[in-house]
This record gives sequence, C-alpha cells and structure tokens, in this order.
Amino acid sequence: MTGKGLFLETISRSVDQEDLLAGRASFNFLEARDRLLGWYGNVARKLPWRDPITPYRVWVSEIMLQQTTVSAVVGYFERFMVRFPSVDLLAESSENDLLKLWEGLGYYQRARNLHRAAKMIVVSGSFPRTKAQWELLPGIGPSTAGAIASIAFGEREPILDANVRRVNRRLFQFMDSPEKGDKLEYLWNISRAFVELPGDSPGEVNQALMDLGATVCRIRAPLCDECPLSSQCLTSRFSLDSSLPIMKRGFRRKVIRTALVLPPEKGLTLVIRSGGRFLEGLWDFPGDVMDEVASSEKTGRMIGRVSHVYTHIEEEVLIIEVDVLPTGSENARVFPGIGEAREVPLTGAAKKVMRVLEKRELFKTNG
Repeated sequence: MTGKGLFLETISRSVDQEDLLAGRASFNFLEARDRLLGWYGNVARKLPWRDPITPYRVWVSEIMLQQTTVSAVVGYFERFMVRFPSVDLLAESSENDLLKLWEGLGYYQRARNLHRAAKMIVVSGSFPRTKAQWELLPGIGPSTAGAIASIAFGEREPILDANVRRVNRRLFQFMDSPEKGDKLEYLWNISRAFVELPGDSPGEVNQALMDLGATVCRIRAPLCDECPLSSQCLTSRFSLDSSLPIMKRGFRRKVIRTALVLPPEKGLTLVIRSGGRFLEGLWDFPGDVMDEVASSEKTGRMIGRVSHVYTHIEEEVLIIEVDVLPTGSENARVFPGIGEAREVPLTGAAKKVMRVLEKRELFKTNG
C-alpha cells in the first residue's frame, strides 16, 4: 500500500499547484512508516508508561497527557503508580485521595472521570480492548481511545493528538484551513493510512508519530534536517512555509474575590468547591466575589493578596481576617493548622494563601 490516490477525493481544491497535488496523491506510506519506525527505534523517548506497557499504565498516562505536556506528567504518573498500582486500588480509593494526588496537574474533571471509569472497568471484569469500547468510558474521545487500543492491544487504530495533527499537516502541506468537518477527516485519513499498513506495530507507529511531533516537528522552528520523513514531507520537499496558524488563547476572565480567615485561635476554615466541574471537590477559603469585596474589607483586616491563573480565569485574592464567617458557608471544615489543611486537595489559590499566612506566622505549619 503506497497511498496513491488515497486522498484525491478529499484534497482541498483551493490548493491548485499540480506538483503539490501529485505529491499528495503519490505519498508512499509504506516507505514513510519504515523510515519512521527505524528512527523511533533509535531515539524513542524513555517514558515511565512505556516500561512496562500495560493497559492500565497506558490508559492512565493518556488521560494525564490530555492538554498537558509530557514533562509535567512524568512525576505525577510515577507518584500515581506508587499510590494506585492497579485499577482495583484506584476504583476503591476515595475521590478526595485521588484529587489530592492530582493536585496541581489541572483539568480535575480528568481525575473524576478516571475514577468513574476505574469502577466501570472493575465491574466489567476486564479492560476494554477496542477503540469503540474505550470510547464508552467517561473522559475518552477518539484519539485517546485510538492511542490506548493501539499501544496496549495492537489494534489498528489511528490517533490525532496535537503533535500528530501538526506532523500530518506539514507532511501534506495542509496548512491554512480550519480543522473541522471534511478537512479534519482528511487529517484522520493520513493517520489511518499509517496504521493500516501490513505489519504488527500500530502502537509503535502511533508513538513514533507522537514523538516526531514533540521533538522534531515542533510548533516553532521544526528540525527538518533531523526528520526521518523530510524527503517525503511536501513542506520540506518544496521548501514551503512550515509555520502553522497559532490558535488564539480563549478569553481569560479576571475575578477579584476574598479569602476569609478567622483569628488563628479559631482554626483554619476551608470550604469544598461544589456545583460545577471547575475545581469541584477541591478545598478553598470561604470568601466573596468582587461585588461584595468592599463590605468584607470594611468588616475585616487586610492581611495580603495573591494572584493565581487557571485555564480560563485569572484570580486576584484579597486575604481578609474576620471575626465571624458569613452565614451559609456550606461544606465548611475547621482545621487546627496549615499542616492538617494540606492533607486535603486544595485549589492553587488556597495554597498560595497558606504560604502568605505562614510567612506572616499567623498559623503554624504543624497546627
């Protein structure tokens, strides 16, 4: 299988150079696959979830890697495997313990979905095997399901994470069109062609594509001279612009709120976030949002302020000492000191507030 004519039906007709069309139609996937695997055999990244490869380890790593860099995930994955070495232990754990271990990795809905999925796997008695079966579990979309099925079970399923998407776009000089609808399917077809070739290594092919995108076919300044596919890559062959449109970051809303603390002799009161997916299940200081900040300042003493950035929110938190917390502080819990409070999963802002309290020696670390 060489891929000749494979994409003629889906090529964007806005690209009218005949040599580019011919290059797309004649792309030799078998040669590219063999070059890719040869390269991967020499330079594959040594990642903890690759040694050993098991369905459990692959699944956990793929969930952690969603919208998160490899460098950020490695330490969390290693600690996770020490704490939850099997799906049974993960299913039996409390959500509180899981969120505490996940603390700082972000996108906490992933942890909750992982917990729910673990319980479903234990009830079923075995791990899913096919892509379709994996997609039935919470938090798993087509690319994640394809990665798990191919790497853990050798299923011939494609992937299209951010790294592979970038590789495919440059290989076929598919640079300036929105990635949706038929055009997104075009990119999927490229990935699919790589894993449907004869051979027994679809998982390695997918891992090689991911490594290629992460280490060579980078967002900026791709290392084309080091790429095993440079002789076939249309962007490289025709010396075309390799830059891709940078997705605009979504609007980040700024929020000003208070973190209310009682005098030290009354202990440290925290409340658990609830009522929404964002930070749900994490502990934070009680407080008011911006429209009520002024009234809080009038009835309390300003201790300091911290800032913390979440994915879509930038918080400025005013730390106010008050004699009495406002009524209606549901899900509240009083901790003797900061040491005890740090045993529960905390928001990023709450951890920064605690550091301010420690620095000012308002609370002892050990309670």
